Amino acid sequence: MKWVIPIFCVFSYVRYIENVNILAVFPLAGKSHFNMFEPILKGLVERGHEVDVMSHFPQKTPIKGYNDLSLVGTQPVFVNNMSLDIFKNQGIFGEIRLMLKMGGSDTCESTFNSDVARNVRNSSKTYDLVITELFTTDCMLGWAYHFKAPSVVLSSSAALPWSNDRFGNPDNPAYIPSFQSAYSPHMSLLQRLANTFNVVTAKLVYRFMSSTSNRLAKEFFGEGMPDLDVLAYNTSLFLVNSHLSIYQARPTVPNFVEVGHFKNLLTTDSKGIIYLSMGSMIMTEKFPVETLQGLADAFGELPYKVIWKADKDKFPEEVKFPDNVHFESHPNVKLFITHGGLMGGQEAVYCGVPRLGIPLFGDQIVNVKLAENMGLAVKLDLESITKKSALDALNKMLNNPMYQEKAKEVSKRYKDRPLSAMDTALYWIEYVIRHNGAPHLRSAGADLAWYQYHLLDVAVIFISIPIVLVYLFLYVVGKLYYVDAKFNV
Repeated sequence: MKWVIPIFCVFSYVRYIENVNILAVFPLAGKSHFNMFEPILKGLVERGHEVDVMSHFPQKTPIKGYNDLSLVGTQPVFVNNMSLDIFKNQGIFGEIRLMLKMGGSDTCESTFNSDVARNVRNSSKTYDLVITELFTTDCMLGWAYHFKAPSVVLSSSAALPWSNDRFGNPDNPAYIPSFQSAYSPHMSLLQRLANTFNVVTAKLVYRFMSSTSNRLAKEFFGEGMPDLDVLAYNTSLFLVNSHLSIYQARPTVPNFVEVGHFKNLLTTDSKGIIYLSMGSMIMTEKFPVETLQGLADAFGELPYKVIWKADKDKFPEEVKFPDNVHFESHPNVKLFITHGGLMGGQEAVYCGVPRLGIPLFGDQIVNVKLAENMGLAVKLDLESITKKSALDALNKMLNNPMYQEKAKEVSKRYKDRPLSAMDTALYWIEYVIRHNGAPHLRSAGADLAWYQYHLLDVAVIFISIPIVLVYLFLYVVGKLYYVDAKFNV
């Protein structure tokens, strides 16, 4: 009899984690983003779940349980084909608008116009969970409404300004830099003013630009669909690609989970290899000739082999590269030259490799700044690169052991966690499945209006009470003085 309760508990738990059907929708045509999401989806398949994946990056070799819903051909794929010219003269807010259009409304429209999306919408198949990306649009949350399923969102970057409010997650610009602010957490008054302006403006621009995505989603899923901001506020879980060891410590609510994912490619050795990669989207081949030549001349002065992730045949003919610069897949590295993308930075942190950062746009600026503050990186401005500036920065990092030591120190902190990044992500996704959307994780702060959340209504009352009391006191004193003066007359 004493075994009855334990056996009952075992069978209850097995039933509770039964395999489910999951719809994963990742329509952004950026391979670097999908590089983070793909391992998590494969991990769910390995645990026995059936995962239908709508994306631009189908598997080359079929995997049982991983079913591709290919969006190939519906939109140009951003892989080593973007020039920095599209970001020129945009400014901070022009850059946000461009990002929200290309990755937002344009992506929504091309996806909803595809046969793949229409076939899924019109099929009789049901899903127990919807997983999508939280980046530049919420239009794919319409799938959660359509299938009456809880939703989980993933981010390949740290939390963007418009991603916190929906979870009631504290987002204080006094010490949390915006993705467009090149500030450390310890900001001066002017920096806090600028950072607050950036955060508030980014949220307002996102809300304004979301109107198009909202219209497209309602046209596709039906006018009965709630507004996207309502669906966003009902998201069950947010898995964020950040970690307190490389970002600053910040308060979070239970359904905001940092996983700090990585793809382990870089390792260190004594051969003295330098690796240069500016991510999967931007073509370094299209950098200004003087910038490319400045870098090449600086590399020629170093006693190390330099591996440059690029196609040599696409560089301008007038650029001359020294013999120690090679264009091939990278081996082990001593220094990582990067644009400051978060996943490349996490890869370097995991492997204990310091970075020379050349930020281009978006969150790359703040990523490099934070790494520089931690002693993990040195920043180099793209517009001012010369042989001398590049060589000075390279020699500073290669000849000062502090950078290698600091990189190894932070690497230990990054790896010191109770669960791996993959196990953390899979645990919380299955937690949401087991607990029917896990509404108990949701913070009550997410239900408050912005003025209630920041206690502005309370502040008005607290400020008003002494003002009213002082006014009444003065009013009574004045009346008494008037009566007294009149009586004496």
